[in-house]
Amino acid sequence: MTTPKTGATALFALASSNFLHAVEGNSNTTPDNAGAAPNQCQTSTKLGHAFAREDNIQQEVGLLPGFQESVSRDRRKNMDAKLCLAARWAIPVVGEPIYDAVVVIDGEIIEGVYSRAQFNSVYDSTDIASTEDYKEAVIMPGLINMHSHLDYSALRAFATDLPFFKWIEALVSRSRDWPPERFYQSALYGARLAAFTGTSTIVDSTYSGQAARALAQVGLRGVVALELFGLSDSQAEASWNAWLKRFEEISESDDEDLRRAFEGQLITLTVSPHAPYTVCPSLWLKATDWAKKFNLPVLAHVSESELECQWLAGGSEEVSKFLSFSMREDVHSEKLKPCWAGRGLSPVKHLKNYGLLNEYLIAAHLVHVDDDDLAILVENQVKMAHCPRSNARLGNGLAPLAKMIDRGLQFGMGTDSLASTDDLSLIAESQFALNAHKLKEGADIPARKFVEALTIDAARALKMDHQIGSLQAGKRADIAVFALPEAPLSESDREALSPYNLLLSGGARLRDLLVDGEFVVAEGKLAVRS
Repeated sequence: MTTPKTGATALFALASSNFLHAVEGNSNTTPDNAGAAPNQCQTSTKLGHAFAREDNIQQEVGLLPGFQESVSRDRRKNMDAKLCLAARWAIPVVGEPIYDAVVVIDGEIIEGVYSRAQFNSVYDSTDIASTEDYKEAVIMPGLINMHSHLDYSALRAFATDLPFFKWIEALVSRSRDWPPERFYQSALYGARLAAFTGTSTIVDSTYSGQAARALAQVGLRGVVALELFGLSDSQAEASWNAWLKRFEEISESDDEDLRRAFEGQLITLTVSPHAPYTVCPSLWLKATDWAKKFNLPVLAHVSESELECQWLAGGSEEVSKFLSFSMREDVHSEKLKPCWAGRGLSPVKHLKNYGLLNEYLIAAHLVHVDDDDLAILVENQVKMAHCPRSNARLGNGLAPLAKMIDRGLQFGMGTDSLASTDDLSLIAESQFALNAHKLKEGADIPARKFVEALTIDAARALKMDHQIGSLQAGKRADIAVFALPEAPLSESDREALSPYNLLLSGGARLRDLLVDGEFVVAEGKLAVRS
């Protein structure tokens, strides 16, 4: 993949050629000893003891500049040594779940995923430098949040009783004059909270750009899109040049954590034309052409509310008032009546009309779409970030997910911002979606489908599935470990349970989170970064 060069060092890319590709067929995901007895698990010469852990996982972090709840990362100081993780279940995602499972990590890479019997037949006790036996737990790929706004994390539970456009106006009013450091502290708060939910990769839309710095400080992987606005075709060139300047300033940041994240390709910068009602087609096209040149995703909000659809098709006084406020223009200004709007088209058909739909676009929300829209989205290989809790909180409705799945639309799950949802937990987002779609659509979408959406499907949408999204040999060691509550079950009863259901509906809580083989969360606390 080509890397964009806007200055001396624009060190970012979804560099498919620079990462090890998964070794297909070498993931060892078929257990041959699924019914291993508990005493066999406990007497293995390599996995015979469990590390002492805290049961209470920290749920909140402070918003103070000096805040740091942390534990030592001593277990992972030597990245050349192999680390072994064992648990009741592993969910490789690609392949079937493994009961009584072992995952071996070599440096930043997953070396293999095994049943315990397979592991004991392959490895000698001298092969493994350290072990973590989590016992009643699920080991799985780190979760991928497909849509967030970390910038607004400090505005948790903000103005939740307002209708959508009044809410956006209030949000802009509150944050418009924040200095960069305030945005950074807000984004850092959100990044820390996300880490405590097992999220290893965040796809974030940001105007300030401080989300990139925050993700780098915490040690998470991120695809960070700088938002782009501009209604006027005549000013598209100036708007695009201003965006490029912001992009270059961030890509050439002298922040040490961010610079290392760029160099290690943990953080990717890209573009986010905000929405069809805030970005004119000529400006959106510049963003699309730029992203396609460097094989980068394009993030946008599409068909989130009925009012924006009305404004684009023929006009909406409420949306015009919001645009007047946000652009500081008179509500009767011709700038708020662009020639490309008012043609009776839905947002999806509008974007198609200007050639702006393609495999690079990740459209958040897609609540108000009809059958023709869905056919267009699938034909153009557009991906969706599904954010049902935010859509419900802001009164925008529920996307027709069951119909989307039937039509073959690829999707991942997103939390949106803490200003419009309860938390940044993708597990909670999926629990809500599972129940909401069963109630609204009568759809029995299995838990496994949501787990895939949180991992491999999201990775495919980002064109990062050769790196992350599943537990396979050769992939990056982005791994989440969720503890399962104790239950008075026999061994056969435990084995009969679905790990997908246990994860989404069984009270699972994060124990540890690794990104590139390093602990980001350890023993329920943020790990000290080396």
